[in-house]
Amino acid sequence: MKTTRLLFILVGLIGGHAQAQRVATYYFDGNFKEATNALPPLDTVFKRGVFREEVAPKLGGRTRKVYVFDQSAGLRYDNSQVKDFIKGSYGIEMYFRYNDGDLLLYNQILGNQAKSRRGQYIHLAYSRDAPSKKINVFLDGKLKLSFKDSVDASAVDARSMIDFFAIDNAVTSSGAVAMIKIYDYFIDQKQADALFKPFIDDVEPADALLKEVVVGQKIVLNNLYFVQSKPELLPESTPELELMLVFLRQNASIEIELQGHTDNQGDYDLNLRLSRERAEAVKTFLSANGIDSKRVASRGFGSTRPVASNSSESTRRLNRRVELVIVKK
Repeated sequence: MKTTRLLFILVGLIGGHAQAQRVATYYFDGNFKEATNALPPLDTVFKRGVFREEVAPKLGGRTRKVYVFDQSAGLRYDNSQVKDFIKGSYGIEMYFRYNDGDLLLYNQILGNQAKSRRGQYIHLAYSRDAPSKKINVFLDGKLKLSFKDSVDASAVDARSMIDFFAIDNAVTSSGAVAMIKIYDYFIDQKQADALFKPFIDDVEPADALLKEVVVGQKIVLNNLYFVQSKPELLPESTPELELMLVFLRQNASIEIELQGHTDNQGDYDLNLRLSRERAEAVKTFLSANGIDSKRVASRGFGSTRPVASNSSESTRRLNRRVELVIVKK
């Protein structure tokens, strides 16, 4: 069985298929399970580390569990455990920190920042398009490198295993990881702009919330992120959620309605339920943090109110959204 050692780092996505795109998501909440439990857990390589409470800044800025690994140790994804997941194009995304820039596998990406950023969380993503052999590498949400893998050094097939942070017969840096995502498609610049927005320093969440309050005003909460096909909020949503809290506390008399929407892929009734449950999940967060539930209504519209075409993934993404509507000032 082939083991692919990704010297740059990223989470794989399959490209070139009409089927729904999938992503394996790992957040290390005391275990190595995939968020939906539909894909296999990660395994440890060479030596098992520990789970520890830390602040991972771009995952909400609150203390959370991360996986801490020793020098020359890491994690492994076994692609052979899932039929028809990565079998061509893919992408890998990771949010991690390292302790020794000299021992970092991918210090060629960080260049002269490899030493200065030790101990800090960084966001790296790596994606390969199988037909063209094009490689995209993103650092902190922005395209860092783009080149052709003409010798197929980073090719992944249905029997491959992908190792993170460690490689045979080499001393590698210790560190910690807070998130790994593996996609089944190639990530181009347009997709990266949407996928990696939480990791770009100059992105402001929901700035429309800071403007004048108008009854009937509708605000798309673009920086809310959910587990794929589930109503569970991901940690990247925290900045947006906390800004909503500030907004509702500063405008104590207003009432809002949260409206959930999906694309048209899959069962109509399941989409309707998912849209409702996602709106309710946001309401639950607000209520748990002191906002009177009577001020927040929630509804789901499923796929009935698209704002873009459902013909491609890049536009379907716009239809998967939660909107905030001001109903009383």
